[in-house]
Amino acid sequence: MKVKKTISVLSVVILLAGFSFAQEKVDLKLNLKAGDSHEMKMVQTQDITQTINGQEMKMKQTQEMILGLDCLSIDQDGVLDVKMVYKSMKMSMEGPMGKMEFDSANPKPADSNKPQEKMMAGIFSAMVGSEFQMKVKPTGETFDVRGISEMMNKLKQQMPAEQMQGAEKMIDKMFDESQVKELTGNMMNMYPENKVAIGDSWYDTKSINFMLPIDIDTTYMLKDLKNDTAVIDVVSKMDMGDTSKPLDIDPNNKMSMQLSGTMNGTNEVDVNTGLTKKGNMTMNFSGMIKMEANEQMPQGMTIPMTIKGDITVELIK
Repeated sequence: MKVKKTISVLSVVILLAGFSFAQEKVDLKLNLKAGDSHEMKMVQTQDITQTINGQEMKMKQTQEMILGLDCLSIDQDGVLDVKMVYKSMKMSMEGPMGKMEFDSANPKPADSNKPQEKMMAGIFSAMVGSEFQMKVKPTGETFDVRGISEMMNKLKQQMPAEQMQGAEKMIDKMFDESQVKELTGNMMNMYPENKVAIGDSWYDTKSINFMLPIDIDTTYMLKDLKNDTAVIDVVSKMDMGDTSKPLDIDPNNKMSMQLSGTMNGTNEVDVNTGLTKKGNMTMNFSGMIKMEANEQMPQGMTIPMTIKGDITVELIK
């Protein structure tokens, strides 16, 4: 009888221990210290397929960027003042028109017969070394973005005049202060309001307008906790563009775009700092580009398009 009681008590202890472990919760927040300096490497690969007049055209695009993140100060509410710096840029595009490449660490003269390559090299080389600041709440929400106008002016000053003729309007759109505020205001917001346990989910809905309107609905789930690392599964549904609203980039060639699809992947987050140590996302989108009628194209054109690819993020410092 005594042995049976001992086994029974032991069973209860084991069950309680298991229940306690299952209920372990973690507070996922951005928790840097003033003076902290980090670097993140982001690589994005896209395979783009377009069908023009019944003919399928494929293009492969790869972009690599190293972004510096410096925590300048923290106020009494835990709000961080952060500086972001473009450390390096690398990009390649390969398609029916040939291959274009740019590497800020190893720049080469752009082909004079490829105006798009010259424009790309001019924009990216000017971006390297540019910086801006923003405030970031512990939950990841950002606000008070500063330095965008200075960055845009620097970019324009460094680009040759002949390249600016075709690129100025696109640059104005890419680095419009309100658009960048929207983009940065949503780039880090992935932390739940309260502590979470393994299996818990939280949600985020965003509507931004960076070059074109983008609606993003994201579900996060804490999949695992190991060695101060939170493994988070991420599933996003995205809708981009509006075929009824042409992009205001080139008045002579008005076009609109509509794409929708999903992104899903896994982030490994440092519980102590809240920074993503490693992350990967797979994207799958489909939709169309609509070209409005003009003198060269009296009938206009609708181009079906698919985009498949992946994005990886790695904390390298």
